Amino acid sequence: MASISTISQMSRYEQMKYYREKRTAALAQVQSMSSQATGLMTVKLSESQGMGNLAAKIAYQRGVKKTA
Repeated sequence: MASISTISQMSRYEQMKYYREKRTAALAQVQSMSSQATGLMTVKLSESQGMGNLAAKIAYQRGVKKTA
């Protein structure tokens, strides 16, 4: 990473190029984190649906046992 004094000594074109590269790298990092978050959300959603199905199954089995 360049220091502020180094950046100020660059030509306008070099500064523009430097900041463009930084924005591109930041965008790639955000997209990577976004895909990881989406994957985690999908796993957690499936997990919570499974727990809900399990709770419903247990409740149903308890209800069946009481009536039998």
